[in-house]
Amino acid sequence: MIARRCLVLAAASALVFAADYRTPAGERPARRTEDGSGVILPGGRLLSPYGAQYTTGPGPFGLAISPSGRRIITSNGGPDRYSLTILENANGVWSARTLHVHGKDDEDADEWKSAFMGLAFDGEDAVYASEGESGQVRMLDPRTGSRIHRFNLNVAGFADSYSGDLAFDASRGILYVVDQANFRVVLFDVRARRRLSSARVGRLPFAIALSPDGERAYVTNVGMFEYKPIPGADASRPRETGLPFPAFGFPSKEAREGARRETQSGPVDVPGLGDPNTPAANSVCVLDVRNPSAPKAIKFIRTGLPFGRRSSGGSAPAGLLAVDGRVFATNSTNDSVSVIDARTLVVTKEIPLRIPGLENFRGVIPIGLAYHRGRRQILIAEAGINAVGVLDATTLRLMGHIPAGWFPTRVALDGDTVYVANAKGHGIGPNATLEGPKPRSFQLDRRRGSISRYTLPPVSALPALTARVMANNGFTPAPAPPAIPPGMIHVVIIVKENRTFDEVFGDVAGAPKLARYGRRVTPNHHAIAARWAMSDNFYADSEVSVDGHHWLVGSYPNVWTESTLMAAYGGAKTFRLPTAAPGRLSFPESNSSVHPEDQLEAGTLWHHLDRRHVAFRNFGEGYELAGVNEGEGLKPTGARYLTNTPMPEPLYRNTSRNYAQFNMNIPDQLRATQFITEIEELYHKPGKPLPKLLFIHLPNDHTAKPRPTDGYATEASYVADNDYALGRILEYLSHSPWWRNMVVFITEDDAQSGVDHVDAHRTILLAAGPYVKRGCVAHQNASFPGLLKTVFRILHLPPLNLYDAAATDLSECFTSEPEFSPYTLLPVDPRIFDPAKAREPLDPRPGPKIDDPAELRRQHQRP
Repeated sequence: MIARRCLVLAAASALVFAADYRTPAGERPARRTEDGSGVILPGGRLLSPYGAQYTTGPGPFGLAISPSGRRIITSNGGPDRYSLTILENANGVWSARTLHVHGKDDEDADEWKSAFMGLAFDGEDAVYASEGESGQVRMLDPRTGSRIHRFNLNVAGFADSYSGDLAFDASRGILYVVDQANFRVVLFDVRARRRLSSARVGRLPFAIALSPDGERAYVTNVGMFEYKPIPGADASRPRETGLPFPAFGFPSKEAREGARRETQSGPVDVPGLGDPNTPAANSVCVLDVRNPSAPKAIKFIRTGLPFGRRSSGGSAPAGLLAVDGRVFATNSTNDSVSVIDARTLVVTKEIPLRIPGLENFRGVIPIGLAYHRGRRQILIAEAGINAVGVLDATTLRLMGHIPAGWFPTRVALDGDTVYVANAKGHGIGPNATLEGPKPRSFQLDRRRGSISRYTLPPVSALPALTARVMANNGFTPAPAPPAIPPGMIHVVIIVKENRTFDEVFGDVAGAPKLARYGRRVTPNHHAIAARWAMSDNFYADSEVSVDGHHWLVGSYPNVWTESTLMAAYGGAKTFRLPTAAPGRLSFPESNSSVHPEDQLEAGTLWHHLDRRHVAFRNFGEGYELAGVNEGEGLKPTGARYLTNTPMPEPLYRNTSRNYAQFNMNIPDQLRATQFITEIEELYHKPGKPLPKLLFIHLPNDHTAKPRPTDGYATEASYVADNDYALGRILEYLSHSPWWRNMVVFITEDDAQSGVDHVDAHRTILLAAGPYVKRGCVAHQNASFPGLLKTVFRILHLPPLNLYDAAATDLSECFTSEPEFSPYTLLPVDPRIFDPAKAREPLDPRPGPKIDDPAELRRQHQRP
């Protein structure tokens, strides 16, 4: 009887592992269409947005409808091309037009430099639009874009304000403005055109909504901590007053209470961060605004899961809706909606948004909300699965999903007509032909969002629409992929910076005119690809380095990350020190590493490994925290930290203190030398076990301005430096005692500064090792989650989130017949780069930040 039961359990287990999920594209490459039909996203998901589609500026995070319903407006948060898009109905014909703000370098007296999120109509012919970085709200005529008035938040003792979401009480003429930087809401009397008051709310306030009677305002707070400067920190003297490594890991006793650390100027007592579950964090603040001259916070209501045993991050409440005696708040990292009783101000229910068969994984990312009173349905912008969820407001049951564009952020209703703002629209598509770059080929210049418009479908249509959403995302079971060879035990991930597939491998893959960094510059890349495996259909899920480094460590960008990077890349969401505005220390600009506000319910790759007791060692990843200084003379880490922003604690414990992070002043040759030295000293010589996963950041193919006296005659010199360092690392590993059980994956964090004739997201993926097929070219449409899925399968780990759970892996690259011979380093052309001459600058100038759009655009332009 026992034996029979064991057989039954074994059969059931086999059935469980026989099922798999994968993106549906197969070998089809990424594809963009203007109307959204037939779109194949980088990584293999599909788009089939419901209704009519209209193109907007990039990254819309704001959406408003005029009282008559004839005008719909989105606020497009960049990067770099901030704008408002207006969709208008003229005699039954809808058309879209865009109002562009002035460039940040324009000397126009009007000073309209950026736009961020907040929108509200005041009648038909006036709209309020938040400017973000300026700390102002612009009142403008939507017909012409001309300014009517500006409301300034930087008054009454406040400075460095950042204007965000808006709410407008038309009956009283009061405008409510979220100030993300100063953690407050500011009230204006728009009739008298004067500031009335302000009220402190929680950390990093995000969305605002008014109660139906206008007596209360509800504000979501997506922040976790209020960061502080390192004592004595001076941005003009970072070497002397900053820390060479983050002060502590989070969570830890030191992070909570503070710690003594050493700067070049002496020891300092770094302040602690306090309680991650303080009421001001990851909560809804309720303001009593009956007296608009004296608003007051009456309660903070924490929503979603608290940080702790069940969640490695905050809940990040992102959207609000106040109707019929209840307040609904979306918890974007918990994939849930909190229901708050408007009378008692108590959470009465948490509604989970789950994918059947994948209930344990997160990635739906609910953001904006809208309410259809007649049908008593709540619509939810589900950014992570490119859909709009339909919730029954009576039973609080999820009824189904409607397909949307890429990354929907906001949803609004005018009668039965639904409008959806999709931050990434229908993708970017190719930015080159086989003959050369397209006009305006820089990837950031080609980004567009979209508006979807349709009549709310009947309940009877939801099953078919839901099935389409599930299929588009790969949420339907599929046969198991090929087995992973059991001989692979050790995984090495090497991440480089910013290259497309064509600009490195176009010379061997049919696009020779695009290969500006072909075999002559990258002989080791080409030798690795020829000997082992490469993919010609692998993509970055990211547009830039911020989201790229998040995706690569299993931390898909949440609502704070995505909205902030959109604004920051054009220089319109800046970190400032010194400042009296606490939120400014939370603005990471283009710094790409995971902050506490970015941590998800399941955490990162580092948390995943740590929970399962899988040893790892990190070289250079995770240092890019808000306010990091990357100037000259900052070895070994290449960085100085001026605030108490922490690393994820598992990463803090397992990161080299002597390996340089992103800093273009430091040659990749020094990184390769340090990596080899450290592996020798820590593991090889003492005979200690090598960690199961090594993660290496090798960033110099990012390129920077030439420094001939330091060994970098041209920008190509940086790429050659990177190639030679990569070859050195692989040669060392292939001669090591661990090589027989090793696989090495090599990729980029994004593809933003090059061109590609298939899609601007297509990038490099190389695999090397004894169990990698010789001369393999992988054709499956895959991306960063597929890489992580492959790593997890090798290390016998379950999925981390919805993205890697439903990704297409890289198993087509493997063979069960190993070949163990080592790799031999190829020399680099000394006319391009001489490794012996590479050094830090003797006459130093600050290197570029990890992604400066102006610098990247300049590098991108060809002679």
